[in-house]
Amino acid sequence: MYRKNSLFGLLATMICCGMAAATIMSCSDDDKDDEKKDSLDALCHVMVSDDVLKVADVTVHYLDAKGQEATERMTTTEWKKQWTTTTLPARVAVWAQLKPKSAGGGVQLKDSYQLKAVATAGYQFHAAKGGEWADGWVNVADPTADPEKVAAADISGWCSKSAAVACEVDSKGKGKSVEADFGGNFYFFGNSFCMWLMTVFGLPEDNCVE
Repeated sequence: MYRKNSLFGLLATMICCGMAAATIMSCSDDDKDDEKKDSLDALCHVMVSDDVLKVADVTVHYLDAKGQEATERMTTTEWKKQWTTTTLPARVAVWAQLKPKSAGGGVQLKDSYQLKAVATAGYQFHAAKGGEWADGWVNVADPTADPEKVAAADISGWCSKSAAVACEVDSKGKGKSVEADFGGNFYFFGNSFCMWLMTVFGLPEDNCVE
């Protein structure tokens, strides 16, 4: 009886160990599969002049790693967000919503303000096989241009023109500019300033989204 129990115990132990080993190997295989997946690093960037923060409340709308809209309050002149996904195709989009502050809210109105707001959506695609990669960028406004002189009476109209920008990346890493609708944003995009943005993220100069 003692030997029989010992035998069953040994068999049970072997089975448990086998199952554990299989589980570990399965997890290891899953890890390897994850490592083999293509991935995309998304980059969103918003830059405003000092005067924008004086006359407007800035809320940044963007798409997160799950493709869902997220928002953050912007309290400095520069905002950045990065996320990574292996789910492709994917979209990268951002919009700086500008809401004019009221004169009674601590704003001391001058004759005019130097206003500027730039939103940029970009990506880097990393192919699992061979280490191939691609990148692309789309911009709203020229990040190197001087701020625009805007009369105090025209601040509301200037803020209402704040534009969203977005690009869509397919499963092979090819991107294209697309419309981004966060509700209430005036849509416009351009891609003339890729080289400047490369310096922002310390990346090599390469192709922009067409």
